[in-house]
Amino acid sequence: MNKKTDSDIWRRFHIPIVLAISVLLIFSLISASLRDPHPLQPLENLVINVTAPVFNFFGQTGAALSRIWKGYFYLVGVQAENEILKQKTLENQSKEALYQETLLEKERLRQLLEFRNQAALPVTGARIIGFDFSIWFKSAFLDKGTNDGIKTGMPVLNAAGIVGRIVESYPDYAKVLLLIDRSSAVDAIIQRNRLRGILEGVGANRCFLRFVHKNQDVQLGDVILASGLGGAYPCGMILGNVTAVDKKIPGIFQEIEVEPAVDFTRLEEVLVVKTVQSALSKQ
Repeated sequence: MNKKTDSDIWRRFHIPIVLAISVLLIFSLISASLRDPHPLQPLENLVINVTAPVFNFFGQTGAALSRIWKGYFYLVGVQAENEILKQKTLENQSKEALYQETLLEKERLRQLLEFRNQAALPVTGARIIGFDFSIWFKSAFLDKGTNDGIKTGMPVLNAAGIVGRIVESYPDYAKVLLLIDRSSAVDAIIQRNRLRGILEGVGANRCFLRFVHKNQDVQLGDVILASGLGGAYPCGMILGNVTAVDKKIPGIFQEIEVEPAVDFTRLEEVLVVKTVQSALSKQ
């Protein structure tokens, strides 16, 4: 009977009892924590000393991982932006190069047109499509041939001066023997005093004026012109300038080095003169 009575009492009052015990325990802990020193201080210190480094480690690790994660996404974004900027830069450089090339071509063509008008010669324009810069031969190939009226022997010029002459002509292209070729020989005169000689190519980007006697007056900077004899080139067209004179070599002739007026390393567009031809082309 007593057991049943106790059970009924517990069942009816167990919640208030548990709450009362909990409140007492809380007040006991609070009271103990307010004492100086309170009884739980050693245990609290031990717990703090053990757990603080662990929490600190995980805190720092989490912060580092957070920074790495944010940095990763930042770098991915920066890399993507860099790729876009790089692509735009390349596109702008390509457009700028194309624009500059168009301007340069326009200027070269303007000079050729101006030269054609001043020369008052029947000419046709052509582009260089290839070179043969072997040891023994210096020649170029044009994109015009017999279909355009290009014939063997015709002189080839540009705004700077004489380039060479046509030595082979085919329907759609022609071969030009350049002035610097070893087999090139042009009857020439010095503009200042009308001294005559033969301008010969030597294979490099230079020529020599041959057969000028040592007692003749030749000076650095003298302008060398085509004499027009033989009909190979128009009279008065510039060939080059004297860059060196040597009268100490053996023999009766001085050695005269001439730099061509034409820069053969930058040759792109030319004019082919259709009327002045050598005797070879008339045979």
